[in-house]
Amino acid sequence: MNSLLAIALVVLGQAEVVPEATPAAAVTPAPAPANPTVAAEPAPTPTPTPAPIATPAAPSRLFDSLLVDFEIGAAYLFQNDGRYGANGTSYTAADVGQQRNLAVALRLAIEARLARRHTIIATWAPLDLTTRATLTRDLTFQTTTFADRSVVDHRYLFDGYRLSYLFGLVQGSRFTLGVGASFQVRNASVEFRTVDTAPAVFAVERDIGLVGALKVRARFDAGVLYAQADIDFFNTFGLGLPAGIHDVALTLGIPVIPGLDFLLRLRLVGGGANVPSRDIYNWGNFGFALLGLRVDLPLLWSSR
Repeated sequence: MNSLLAIALVVLGQAEVVPEATPAAAVTPAPAPANPTVAAEPAPTPTPTPAPIATPAAPSRLFDSLLVDFEIGAAYLFQNDGRYGANGTSYTAADVGQQRNLAVALRLAIEARLARRHTIIATWAPLDLTTRATLTRDLTFQTTTFADRSVVDHRYLFDGYRLSYLFGLVQGSRFTLGVGASFQVRNASVEFRTVDTAPAVFAVERDIGLVGALKVRARFDAGVLYAQADIDFFNTFGLGLPAGIHDVALTLGIPVIPGLDFLLRLRLVGGGANVPSRDIYNWGNFGFALLGLRVDLPLLWSSR
């Protein structure tokens, strides 16, 4: 018995005791040690893309161009024949001293072009001329007679307020042609007054009337300068009431800067009427040599 026990102990002591396997535990990775000296960088915030800003459309212009045309110069009365009253005396420009000197003349026009082909022009054309003369014969004006050798002042007022329309018939790069019509309000006054008598003898004929005319404008642009012709014309040619009007201007324009032109202009203005119902006859032709400026206000402003 003792020998069997000793043999068993020897066997047990020589054998390798294998421990019972235990179930594998879930392995959780240890967290990385924190580095207290390095702060974690925050994730970059994406920069928002700004919405595109809408560019406002350029404001539309009411006018393609807005011109101011001013002229000033000398006027000469080639003809100014008159007779006023049933027993009125016919007289001429020379009889009342209108041809001894030049007169100062001016004119202002405002011109607007719309939709390329339509042009509207408003014009103010004053003429107020007073001359002094010694009569060489008796002169009857209306019902008043001024004696031979009387010294008289003669006033001739003829202001025109005109509205015109032109349609662009030809619109070339160098040549343009417009046709239309004009309507003019005539403000006229003819006066005689003695200056060598007391009291003075005075007589006057005043009139406000409306006159219509056809209008034509042609322009040729040569680049460094341009030539332009403006014609307002109407005549009854003796049919019915003998009457007529003509205003012819020839212009040489020299552009100075964008929107500003210098003008050289010759003008002939005339016309008149024979009105038997009022016993009035007047017909005249006046010549003008003028300097002028033409300003395109929007163009001049935008070029500043």
